[in-house]
Amino acid sequence: MAKEKRCAALYVRVSTQEQAIEGYSLAAQERLLTDHCKQKRYEIYDIYRDEGISAKDIKHRPGMLRLLEDAKQKKFDTVLIWKLSRFSRSMPNLVTVCEELDRSNIMLVSYSEAFDSGTPAGRMVRSMLGTVAQFEREVTGENVILAMWERARRGKRTCSEVLGYDLDGKDGLKINDQEAEYVRFCFTAYLTYKCLSDVAKKAREAGYRGKRGKIPSPYSICTILSRPIYCGYNRFQGKLYKGNHKPLVSVDTYNRVQALLKRQGKTVGRHRIDPFTTIH
Repeated sequence: MAKEKRCAALYVRVSTQEQAIEGYSLAAQERLLTDHCKQKRYEIYDIYRDEGISAKDIKHRPGMLRLLEDAKQKKFDTVLIWKLSRFSRSMPNLVTVCEELDRSNIMLVSYSEAFDSGTPAGRMVRSMLGTVAQFEREVTGENVILAMWERARRGKRTCSEVLGYDLDGKDGLKINDQEAEYVRFCFTAYLTYKCLSDVAKKAREAGYRGKRGKIPSPYSICTILSRPIYCGYNRFQGKLYKGNHKPLVSVDTYNRVQALLKRQGKTVGRHRIDPFTTIH
């Protein structure tokens, strides 16, 4: 009996942190999977890619969403992946996706883990590997939080970008004079005018812009004024840690602004995402 010819969809994914790691790149995954299809004489229907995207959910992965939509229309009978962690690191998401594929009689095949979902044993291995992938993601998340907490405790930066500063190596911040002028203007003007809208208007008239060219607005001014980083403190998970960077305003100025923001926030009923913090 002639072997059934398979039509495969290749799915490849890499997160931002993994892009520089050998073997994880999209190109490396595509080469392996394409060669595998040639050896197995699978027809490749399409290659679905998600670059720089985490596997913790599905809704933010355009490649995965497109694959699932094509799967519903049964445009292929096999989904070939390099490794199950490329497909999903969330067990609930993995179960949901695999149930959709199973309903359409589409097999999920892992190149490096040597399983396919066409048999009960393959589905059992798929489930076990999915549990391991979620465990690894959760442990990695805990380790990242611990590392960030230690950075904050040592006064190292806990952000990847902030108005008023440029990155200084992997741990520090150095003052960006042009942006720092805008930040200081916001603090001084707010204590003078006591109105976010007025400060935003004055900032626009003076030609100030955010780090990515954003035009000043009452909301963006409020965001600047409520950041303790400008008086020398880093915030991580709701707590403050003394930073090693040079402050742009004094603690006294920062505290005076916070007190005024609190009073005005209560008066106008403005909803605040982050609570205003006074430095003691």
